[in-house]
Amino acid sequence: MPALSNTFLFVEPDDNYLDYGSTVLHQIVEANKQSGQDITELMGADANPDKIKQILAGKNPLACAMIGHGSETIFTVFNLAPLLHAQNLSELALMNSRVVALCSCLTAVSLGPALIDAGTVSYLGYNKEFWFYTGDNAGTTRAVQSPFLAEFQFTVSLLRGKSTGEARADQLVKYDEEIAYWTTGDGKNHPSASEIANILQMNKGTSTFLGQGSVSPSPQSGALPAQINSAIPLVVAVAALGYAVYKTVLA
Repeated sequence: MPALSNTFLFVEPDDNYLDYGSTVLHQIVEANKQSGQDITELMGADANPDKIKQILAGKNPLACAMIGHGSETIFTVFNLAPLLHAQNLSELALMNSRVVALCSCLTAVSLGPALIDAGTVSYLGYNKEFWFYTGDNAGTTRAVQSPFLAEFQFTVSLLRGKSTGEARADQLVKYDEEIAYWTTGDGKNHPSASEIANILQMNKGTSTFLGQGSVSPSPQSGALPAQINSAIPLVVAVAALGYAVYKTVLA
């Protein structure tokens, strides 16, 4: 059975630093969801393989955006529980005919191509580490939100009715906008501006889109929301969404 249009699954664990991305994704879904869309958010401990598989089988969503730790071959969710392995055909088949966006490290190396080979129509992920700023509590400042605002522009555009190719183009533009904010815009005098801009530049350079650009999970239109305002953090700290490995830099 083909995956269903206007049906979305968002997977938002909140452990192991994943709350930094999940908080932003939840805000984005709330701000951009449209009438007629069937949206499921699995948050916190509910973002586990069993519940994810239940929603995939029951709701049959066309679009899935998930946050987790990753490696070249594995994507994990809450409590570092593996959901997808590049060599496991039954797991890859879970994403057949779907648009899949994985906010994690490294999955574009082997897992992403394996998903496409197994029938995933479009994949978005990263071929190196995905870096983000952890100097403030999750979701509280523009600094901690910025990498995820760029990453999840893809989701914003899909919810607003754009195709996967258009959403990818919008995401790259959003990366440039966030970089400009910290280099020449209102954030340029922030004490950590250069580090945050570097994080964004690294993430943009490793972001990888595979598969079809013509798929529209929710064929409707609407205006995009304004950006979230910023605040100044006290320290510099960054982390990467690696599989069971955290990289932190303090300045």
